[in-house]
Amino acid sequence: MNASIPTSLTDGLDAIIEMDAPLAAQTWFGVGGNADMLVRPQSEAALKELLRRCHNENKTVRVLGSGANLLVLDEGVDGVVIKLDQPAFTQWTLHADGQKNTAHVPAGVDVLKLLNACVREGLDGLCQMAGIPASMGGATRMNAGGKYGCIGDAIHSVATMNHRGEVRVHPHSAIQFSYRHSALPQDLIVWTLLQLTPGDPVALREKMLDIYKFKKDSQPLAQHSAGCLFRNPVGHDGTRSSAGRLIDLAGLKGFTHGSAFVSAEHANFVCANKGGRANDVLELARIIQERVLQSQGVDIEMEVAVWGRSFQPKEKK
Repeated sequence: MNASIPTSLTDGLDAIIEMDAPLAAQTWFGVGGNADMLVRPQSEAALKELLRRCHNENKTVRVLGSGANLLVLDEGVDGVVIKLDQPAFTQWTLHADGQKNTAHVPAGVDVLKLLNACVREGLDGLCQMAGIPASMGGATRMNAGGKYGCIGDAIHSVATMNHRGEVRVHPHSAIQFSYRHSALPQDLIVWTLLQLTPGDPVALREKMLDIYKFKKDSQPLAQHSAGCLFRNPVGHDGTRSSAGRLIDLAGLKGFTHGSAFVSAEHANFVCANKGGRANDVLELARIIQERVLQSQGVDIEMEVAVWGRSFQPKEKK
């Protein structure tokens, strides 16, 4: 066992535990280092116990969802990485507790699988998520979405768990969803309750496929990327500008740095070559920020989460 991980964290814990766990293959970038410890709790009770132990041992906790909005640096990460991919966290319930047109969705559920299930059942409210890979926990946390809407549009309430294992339910009115943001506490998301609306399954399937086709035709979905790397910035008039357009105007579409490059299809997609370096992606992101600031006078902020032992995020101005 890694000397920095005490046995008191793992003894008797109902979980699958992997030490020095490779994370590259679990992210959409496909690059990056290892986690000191990757833990897959088998139950909510095990998750509660793990969070309590991590707090008592003063260990950093990170939650790994689908890896679609994450860059793990080559140095890897310390502390404990939790992955909620066991059945207790991946099985959703439609019409939960007798509530019509709802879905009770644990944090580890694949949103695209859920979307397909809802469409087959004639439940509308998630089509805006077509082509957006995410776990429910991650999608809820960042209010994932795009041109056609956000996940927050369909959220009724969210349950979070703090470091003492205490669960609190937050109604939609208290969450304050906004662009790529939710005002949830920085506790672990356990489940999300969706409020959906009835619809025709055939029409919903056509709607879902149309949205997916738009994304496929305009974005490099087959490349190793994490989707849009930067948030669309807000201008002085309160409207948002396209970060991709700003990067394109800076002359960076197709620009390469080491094993990372700006997509020629969509300038807000930074991709990594197979077997490349995560640090090349981060360095390219910083080059893009500098060039856009120099040429357009706009400071663009990264949307993708970055994990690293010594990584310090850029301070917001």
